[in-house]
Amino acid sequence: MKTSKIIYGLLLALTLSLTACRDEADNLMQPGALPGETLTSQFEQIWQGINQNYVFWEIDPVDWDAVYTQYKPKIEELDKQEVVKTSDLNKLYEEAFGQLIDHHMLIKAVNVKAAPDDEQNVYVHPGSLASAKREGFHEAIPIIGFQVIRKKMKEDGRITFAHEYVNEEASPRHLETCVIDNDILYLGFRAFNIIEKIQRYRFLGDEDAKEIYDVYSEYMRQLLFNKNIKSIIVDVRSNSGGDLGDMLTVLSPLLKEDVHLFDSKTKIGLGRLDYGEWTPWNGKAVTQRQMGELLAWEEELPNTDCIGDRKVAFLIDCQSVSMAEMSATGAKSLPYATVIGERSFGGLGPLTSDVHNSFCGQFGDEKLKSKSYYVYTSTWITRTADGEYPEGKGVEPDITVPLNIEMLTGQHIDNQLEYAVDYLHGKK
Repeated sequence: MKTSKIIYGLLLALTLSLTACRDEADNLMQPGALPGETLTSQFEQIWQGINQNYVFWEIDPVDWDAVYTQYKPKIEELDKQEVVKTSDLNKLYEEAFGQLIDHHMLIKAVNVKAAPDDEQNVYVHPGSLASAKREGFHEAIPIIGFQVIRKKMKEDGRITFAHEYVNEEASPRHLETCVIDNDILYLGFRAFNIIEKIQRYRFLGDEDAKEIYDVYSEYMRQLLFNKNIKSIIVDVRSNSGGDLGDMLTVLSPLLKEDVHLFDSKTKIGLGRLDYGEWTPWNGKAVTQRQMGELLAWEEELPNTDCIGDRKVAFLIDCQSVSMAEMSATGAKSLPYATVIGERSFGGLGPLTSDVHNSFCGQFGDEKLKSKSYYVYTSTWITRTADGEYPEGKGVEPDITVPLNIEMLTGQHIDNQLEYAVDYLHGKK
């Protein structure tokens, strides 16, 4: 029961501090009670929904009124046609909405004038459009890529205590831990969903969740009991983000004391700049005893920090999103931690699926049934403890190391991981 109180207390504090009452504003927040019967009405509903629901107006340079003035006539021209190619509509929507800085955002809409044999829906993801233009952009590293690298390292005798979970159909999809070169503890995963799985195994007996529990439990045992461990690598490359509660499993064990990570605020009215107050987000250090309680270990552990005097390296890449970026932001504030890799994706605005939490966030119909559009967008705007706004930009690593794709695919050598290993060994 102590564990559930720890988790519940952490998440409750975050929920209470970041929630604003929306009263009965649903009709205003959900423009367009009926599906858009024309492309023009659909465009107007999406534009107005973003106008009211978008949380980044304070920092987004897009001239939103000019978007309406420029693109509504173009949509009206399409409406004069009997049939509209979905590719043409998609192109216009990308031009109109694709410059917004919310890199969580997804806009999808039905082409109500599509030919029967044409694609029926349009999709706009501003984050993908922006990141694809970056120098050094690459697609997410597939799970098999991580596995091939680890297999070669194991064959070379460099890996011990290897444990892995893989399930492409269930978050976190891939979780692995091992010891590299006898003194570096490695933790890598593709999504933040560890804490939920630990709870599902402990309290519901979920067998699939047990596999994740076992891998993470091995990581913590190595961290707490293996005296040969001098450094830790946390690999959140090609990580899609996920559960805020995983701050407790990923960052908290690496903290010696609580740290201020970033500030966040949401909207409290329908106006573009109707914001509430900034609320600090703090990373909470957990002790060995607390981690033992979380994992239901029988050992009586000391009430001291988990990290000791070890060094930490965080690996990020251009496909590190959301919680991966938030945890890297936390790591950058630690004097004994270094973030290595590439500038991250740039989607740090937290989200909630509960549209009653504030005057911003997602709207429309995700299934495109009751409405002909759906907009998935952030609920809070964040700034770092240093006052920086990383949304749409990403987190800059302390040391930039671009991924060498040819080396990865041809020689099965992970140059970013090898750099981190050399750095922790004092060779860089």
